[in-house]
Formats: sequence, structure tokens, C-alpha cells
Amino acid sequence: MRILHRVTVADAAAHLVTVETTITAPDPLPDPLELFFAVWTPGSYLVREYSRHVESFSAGAHAVHKVRKNAWHVTHGGAREVSVRYSVYCAELTVRTNHIDATHVYLNGASTFVAVQGHMGSPIEVELDMPDGYRTATPLEASGPRRFTAKDYDQLVDSPIESGLLREATVTAAGRRHAFAIWPETAVSDANVDRLLEATKTIVEAEAGLFGGDLPHDGYTFLLHMASRARGGLEHMASSSLIAPPSSFDGREGFLDLLSLVAHEYFHLWNVKRIRPVGLSPYRYEEENYTKLLWWFEGATSYYDWRVLRLSKLCTVDEYFDHLAGEIAYVESTPGRFVHSLEAASFDAWIKLYRPDENTANSTISYYRKGEIVNAMLDLEIRARSGGRASLDGVLLHMWRTHGARSVPVPEDGMQRLFEEATGLELGDLFDKLVRQAGGVDVAATLDHAGLVVERTARSDGATVSLGVRTRSDGGRLIVSTALRGSAAQRAGIDGGDEIIAIGGKRVEAGGLDAALSGRRPAETVPVLVARDGLIHTCEVVLDPPRLDKVKVVPNKGASEAQVALRRAWLGD
Repeated sequence: MRILHRVTVADAAAHLVTVETTITAPDPLPDPLELFFAVWTPGSYLVREYSRHVESFSAGAHAVHKVRKNAWHVTHGGAREVSVRYSVYCAELTVRTNHIDATHVYLNGASTFVAVQGHMGSPIEVELDMPDGYRTATPLEASGPRRFTAKDYDQLVDSPIESGLLREATVTAAGRRHAFAIWPETAVSDANVDRLLEATKTIVEAEAGLFGGDLPHDGYTFLLHMASRARGGLEHMASSSLIAPPSSFDGREGFLDLLSLVAHEYFHLWNVKRIRPVGLSPYRYEEENYTKLLWWFEGATSYYDWRVLRLSKLCTVDEYFDHLAGEIAYVESTPGRFVHSLEAASFDAWIKLYRPDENTANSTISYYRKGEIVNAMLDLEIRARSGGRASLDGVLLHMWRTHGARSVPVPEDGMQRLFEEATGLELGDLFDKLVRQAGGVDVAATLDHAGLVVERTARSDGATVSLGVRTRSDGGRLIVSTALRGSAAQRAGIDGGDEIIAIGGKRVEAGGLDAALSGRRPAETVPVLVARDGLIHTCEVVLDPPRLDKVKVVPNKGASEAQVALRRAWLGD
């Protein structure tokens, strides 16, 4: 069986593409022929119901019947060739969905192309009918002018397509060609493109070194969208999609954030795309794929993205410490860490992380952010317990050699064993405390191994008390996003979604919460006026002491030579 998808821009202003899919075979096709859309895309663990954007599904003279939310039967009476035609609405600019306008077409395989049930391994061709002047960037192999091939459906889904008015630039790193396709084409200056290429080369070579020096691809493509509306990335076998604000090049903080995104998605070349858990092997595109190991596959990748910036000298030691302190502060301000373990948070990604609500901070923890902290602590504990002989870098390389390079999935219960094989240490106590059980992380005790001290203070520009809410602005109104569990606000009956109107008889607007609480004392009772469901309520709040949510990680001036040596080895000093 051969499959050809012809893609045409039907109406850029209406964000519509038309896809004509032709399936041919030397023998009669299955009758009925079942075609379906994936409901999710690998790397983004949420059922997104891509078929909801499909319109006008037809098969010429053949009868079409929809049999599931995402599937159709085509009855054809024994034909050897069947063509179906449909439109796809493409107006969501993220790394996992589709977007078209008058300047570009960005397509992801899962959200664009139907699959043939029972024939996922058949070769596929994609033909693009694009406006004049458009350039196309994709990891798919070119087989003709604007014609590309995928060996099977997995590769098609794993190969995003960007076609439009693009800025293209390349750099050779670790002996391989790395290309950037930047949209909009005028979004980044020549000087900033050069900065990005130089830093990317450094990142690629540092990460390749962690995995033995070689790269698992013949060429790599970064699809970079510059847009202020979002920030994120999605990994693929020989490419990644990135989205970042244009301000990323305006200052050092924004540029380091962009570089950490590049480092994160490139690191996934090994960690999750080739070193894969059993739960994601093979991908099942019509249902959730469960794994307990996202704390490693995303959390460790988050740990290494900034650590690679430090190892490659793209950030300073102090900048790395500031980043680490920010992650510690976030985790320590999230009550859900006492409710949900990292393993459980990984397994529940489909219903928790990607579906946040007003109770998310109270009921779960991010396997990205706590996972980063836990992997940093595991690295330091392994270095300390082994006297510097072993590290997380060694675990990483062992995992690559025993699983990734051999295409052997990691067992769902096999992570502790792999750590212990690589280090020669017994680590059950750490896995129980940090991974399998809910709770806080004793970062101070572990950072002490590296001669580091954790300082926690209240923000100098903050209030003298705490209400215990996370808030957002909505048209100038101060809205409670979350009333943190056990906080003064929750005890007084303030809920997520409430609008805070006044505190102590004084009007409060967005951005004015700290000022409204200034001068108050812990244990003082103050009336808080809130609006909820069109009604006004007065909540008597007994204020908490200020939260010590400003965290700093600093060297201990009295650290021993052994502690300093461990720190230097850890950070490549």
C-alpha cells in the first residue's frame, strides 16, 4: 500500500488547508477502508481531539460513514485506489498544533493527516502546493520539488512541516549540519542569528559529549517561531519545533531562556526519542500512553538544559544558581508536592499537568520542575556517596548504551536498577523519598555536599503578611487563580475564581495586593471583600506571616576542599 497526501492552502485568511489523500495498492483495498486521526501527538501528553478541526470529509463517489469521533469508513466495493478529501482548520500557534496565515503554513503530522487502520507501516508521500516564494523546512526526505517521503506513519507524525516566508541559517556542530528555519523571516536580526548559531553549536557539542561524542542523526532542523503569545518546544527524531517571544534577544535573561529551550529539545534527541520508556513504546495514537517515568524523561531533560548552559560556559555559575533557586522556590511554594509523588504526577500527566485548574497547585506537582530539582539532588548525592567516582552523567551514558543505542525500551520499574548499575551504589532510599513518595525535597542537606547554602527570606518589596493566593489580572480586576491549601485565604473561604475587590475597606486593583496588605501584622484579622457568581461576600481573614519565597543558593565561605572540588566537578568549573 502507498499513501499520498496532497496539501493545498484553501483559504489562508480562514486558516484552512485542504488535504487530498490517495491510497493505492496492487490488490483490492480493505472494504470498508478505515481512516482515523490521532488524538494526541508524542511529547505532549494530552488527548487533543485533532479531528475536531476536520471539515467536509468526503471520498468522491464512495460512501463515507463516521464510525468514531476520529474515524471514518469508506465503502468502495473492492477498489485498488481510493481518494478522500478534507479540510483542516489551522489557527492555533503552538508547537503541537497547526497554524497558517498569509505568510506561512505550519503543520504537525498528527493534527493534519489521516492514518490507514492496519497499515501504519506503509510508506507515505506528502506533496505541498504552496504559494510562490515559500520555502519549506522539514526533516522529511525530499523526493521532488515540494514532495517528501516518510517511511511510515510514525515518521510522518515525527516530522513537522514549515513552509512560508522564512529566514534560513545553518551551522555545523559535532560534524553535522544544523539548520534554523525562523518565522517571521524578519523577526531576528543578522547579528542575533549569528549569536544563536554560535550558541547552538556550543550546546550541540556539549550534549553530544555527554552521550559519547556522536550524534544519532545525519542532519537536524530547528523550526523557530517568534511570537509573543506563547513559549515552548516539542522534540522530534531529527528536528524540533520552538516558539519564543521576539524579546528573547533583547537581554541576557531572555536569551538564556531561549538557549535553555534549544538545549532542552535537543537533549530529547537521546532522552525520550531514543531512550524511551516501555509505556511509550510503541506509540498508540488513539489513546493515552501511560508512563511513570516522565520525572526522568522530562525532569532530567529540564535539569540538563540549564546544566549544559553552565558546562558549555554559556551561563555563569551565579546565573545557574539563580535559575536553580527559582525552581526550588516554585516547588516549595506548591502544596501539591505533599499530595502527589513524581511517579504519580508522571502517570497522571494526561489529567493533571496539561489540564490545570484552580486546584492544580494544591493537588499535584510538575514533573518538569520538581523533576529538575530531584535530578539535581540525585546527581549531587551520587557524587557525594561515590566520592566523585560516579555521577548522573554516568547514569545517562549507561542508559544510552544499554537502551537508547540498542532501541530497547526502559522498563517502567527499571530506573532504580539502571542508576545502581551505573553507579555501583544502593539508591533505594533516594528513590523512595524523592520519586515514589510525595513530600518536600531537603535541598539544603544535599547542596551542602557541594559547599552551598540555601537562603530563604521574604521578598524585600513584598507585603509584611501573606494571604496565600496566586492571582492574575483580568481587565484590571484582581482574580484569585488559586487559594493555596492551608493558607489564610483558604481558611477564610476564598476560592479560586473569586475577584478580590477590597481589603480592610480599601479598593484593590490588579497588581495592588502587596500594597493593600502593607503594614498589616501576622495573626491580624482583616475583612476581604470578594465577588463570586455575581454576589458580594466578606471573608474575615486571619493573616499569615510573610512567605519565605525568595530563595538564594550561595557558596558557603567555610566549605571544605572536598566540597569545593565536588562543586567544581559538578558545574564544570
